[in-house]
Amino acid sequence: MATKQITQLRRLVFRKKDSAQAAWTGFTMEPDELGQDTIMTVQIAPRKVERASSVGTTNTPIAGTLGEFTGSITFLADTFKILGQAMGRFQAATYADAGDAGQISDDPSNLCGDGAYYDVIAQGICDDGSETDIELTRCIPSVDDALEFGTGATQTVTLQLNPQIYNAARHGNDGYPARSYRFGVNDLTKKQRLDTATYDYVDVQ
Repeated sequence: MATKQITQLRRLVFRKKDSAQAAWTGFTMEPDELGQDTIMTVQIAPRKVERASSVGTTNTPIAGTLGEFTGSITFLADTFKILGQAMGRFQAATYADAGDAGQISDDPSNLCGDGAYYDVIAQGICDDGSETDIELTRCIPSVDDALEFGTGATQTVTLQLNPQIYNAARHGNDGYPARSYRFGVNDLTKKQRLDTATYDYVDVQ
């Protein structure tokens, strides 16, 4: 049986609930679209209480808190489509033979956006379940670094995921999992895997 490792990613999945919260929609980034070195970076540092006394200073983590909660991914932007999808701002062209053509733009008529989060899931290689999954449940992606065009090389983009900390009062009824993040299996009681056709987890027989 192949070893299930978290040292190499098989794909990245971006999914979000439709307006009726009835189904997931999304897109994937496959290995050919991912960066060559570090692909995903996650920081989940807890808040800490500092106690300074005459004998020294101690820092104690506060259980159940997140003082630093960040995430980013690196991918290759061969087309504007993959860049725009990752930013959540791609509008596909509708003319004949448009292919991947479309547009990323600042739309002043839609300053509030659609308010939808991306649930970003990284899947490991050789995993027929979800043992190596990494999930950041509510992300609002942004590209914060400069984009360089005309260099002769494919654009490598670092996407800041800006994951949000789960708040039951704000997020309890939004249709997303009731957590900030998950490392490992989706369901502890049964084997499941993410179906990239429906973007939902299904039982593995």
